[in-house]
Amino acid sequence: MGSIPTPAPPAHAADSNRPKTSRYERQRMRIVEAATSLINEKGVGAMTLQEVAQALGLTTSSVTYYYRYKEDLAASVFEDTLSRLHNMARQAAGAATSRERVARYVENYFEQFAHALRGTAPRLAVLSELRTLEDSARLPLLEKYQVIFREVRGFFGDVDTEDRKRLYTARAQMLQEALFWTNAWLPSYPLRDFPNIRRRMMDIFENGIASPQSDWTSIIVDPDAGIPENPKRDFLRVAARLINDIGYKGASVERIVSELKITKGSFYHYLDTKDDLILECYKHDYRRMLLIQEAIDAQTQDTLPRLVSGIESTFMLQLDGHHPLLRTTALHAMPVGLRRQAIQRFDRLARLLAGVVVDGMSEGSIRIIDPMIAANSIISTVNSAFDLRGWARPQQRKDAIDICSRVLMRGLFD
Repeated sequence: MGSIPTPAPPAHAADSNRPKTSRYERQRMRIVEAATSLINEKGVGAMTLQEVAQALGLTTSSVTYYYRYKEDLAASVFEDTLSRLHNMARQAAGAATSRERVARYVENYFEQFAHALRGTAPRLAVLSELRTLEDSARLPLLEKYQVIFREVRGFFGDVDTEDRKRLYTARAQMLQEALFWTNAWLPSYPLRDFPNIRRRMMDIFENGIASPQSDWTSIIVDPDAGIPENPKRDFLRVAARLINDIGYKGASVERIVSELKITKGSFYHYLDTKDDLILECYKHDYRRMLLIQEAIDAQTQDTLPRLVSGIESTFMLQLDGHHPLLRTTALHAMPVGLRRQAIQRFDRLARLLAGVVVDGMSEGSIRIIDPMIAANSIISTVNSAFDLRGWARPQQRKDAIDICSRVLMRGLFD
């Protein structure tokens, strides 16, 4: 398939009254591209107009001619990414079947990713940072994302019944989040191997993880059952939920202690800095996942039921939302040193999951698939389940969890 044409995004309101010459647009897009890189590296909160100017060898006033405020520039960054994602989805929607539509969308995404790594196309912005914007900028952008999401959900057919709407929503969520999470692991592969990686990923989307003849009975474990609350656990619980909702920068110490109705002094009695809190969140999550797996292993040694039970237990934490696992999307706005430690923990988790997948392949309960791609698909799906709380609320919780796990185990198609 040929390269995807990339439409220029609409100019933001901040510069809407200025003349739009081709030179003006080229410079504006250079500014947007530089800001995209900075947002992906350190988040919206830490990106400054001065840094954007420095990255381009410009004065700050040259940037403020196009964008008077940082928030205006950040909004244009996300408008640009959403415009290109929408273009990919619209092009894929023209294919004849569900499988062809998904395959074309995945191909479009990988092609964009490869062009960005080669430097022949702008990078896509990390959309999780969108939640850090003020409502006036964030809500219109979220509406645009919802249009894209509905387009992707439409790949699977008409949502003419509530059951189909629930199922196709879960499928679209898995597809979107698995593609977005490639930012964390795909750059470690050589560009020449991208077609093979895309084919292996598409195989998991199409056929799932479990062997067709396999079935399972799952066990859902609550790792927090019987453990009394204490102030430090309260900090971890509230921090994880706030970061998942509004991002790393938005979840300030002030906001955390305000929600808990305690003083900042109480916070600093247990933790020295906010970064210590975030790292402790990841350590705590890792311990909780180990507790889940130990409890499951005590009841069954069969690989597929162990894997599905672990996945469904973490789905329960995410869909409940009271004390969720910290999302992978929190990584992007973290300080570099802290981010490196968090990524190492996710890499360790991916390798543990990949080992379980290999064991299942040896037993025959799991298909012959790429174990690292399967592991990363599990991680992205579990993390994204936090955003499905509203989707899950009208359903029995076990039914919602079963839909999510079967999308992973059986694939995206009927």
